[in-house]
Amino acid sequence: MALFINTNINSMIAQRCLNGATSTLQTAIERLSTGYRVNHSGDDAAGLCVAQGLDTQIRGNKRAMLNIEDGLNMMYITEGGMSGVTEDLQRIRELCIQAANGIYSADQKQTLMNEIKERLENIDVIANSTVFNGMELTNGSNPEVILQAGAGSDAANNTIDITSAMTNMLCTALGIALDIVSMDEANDGDLGEDYMDQGGGYNPATPPKVNGDNWTNEAIRAYIDKLDAAIDKISQNRSTLGAYQNRLQSAADNLTTMNENYERSKSQIMDVDMAEESANMVKYQVLQQTSATMLAQANQIPAIAMQLLQSS
Repeated sequence: MALFINTNINSMIAQRCLNGATSTLQTAIERLSTGYRVNHSGDDAAGLCVAQGLDTQIRGNKRAMLNIEDGLNMMYITEGGMSGVTEDLQRIRELCIQAANGIYSADQKQTLMNEIKERLENIDVIANSTVFNGMELTNGSNPEVILQAGAGSDAANNTIDITSAMTNMLCTALGIALDIVSMDEANDGDLGEDYMDQGGGYNPATPPKVNGDNWTNEAIRAYIDKLDAAIDKISQNRSTLGAYQNRLQSAADNLTTMNENYERSKSQIMDVDMAEESANMVKYQVLQQTSATMLAQANQIPAIAMQLLQSS
């Protein structure tokens, strides 16, 4: 083999190997430090693209799960209002059944009607004060309530419209409004026909003035029918609300399962195998050291020419 001074091929080979070992060792150290196999797009361009898509879905699902929690909290508040109104309606119905008994005088009916009046006012208070995040839920103020329960833009598969369960619980909307006045105030005469006429003799938007004198037993019994209809309406809407709650809970469970699978897929692409990479680091540490040693030996080869010159 020829001996050259200007060009040291052995040194160049040793340098190339040293640079390669050092670069690979740096990569191993970076992966072990971050815990990721892919730290730069050059590490796995296609894999990084897939992982970013999975990460988008994961983050969207997490936000959708929080949306569902917010929606459930809103429903719990709504259901609480419905429960309170139902309790008032049941108590009003009890009082009406008691008042419809023919043994009571007008003054005695008036004492029962005083509690009915307070209960009706409380129903309106509950309807107006059942609020979530500034949204009045049970007085007809909000035309629709649509929850974003998925991570996509397709409304059919990612939203749930719960508007139908948001009952307007104002007395006028339930058809049970009464203007209960004292025995000394003027009345509108016998109201029995108005209450029994389901075709339109009674307008809840302008309720009649009633008191113990003009609220006949027939009118009371007709009013009981209206209370039954109101109780049934709220019960149906409360049942619908419960169905939506179960649906949302199921959607949340599904999103949780999806995210587990997405995280597993993302981990396969992005996360480093610590055992494998630790072995690689040791391997390239040894290669780096041997390459450095060989580089030192290769750099000494041209010195042999000096020995030849000195001996001549």
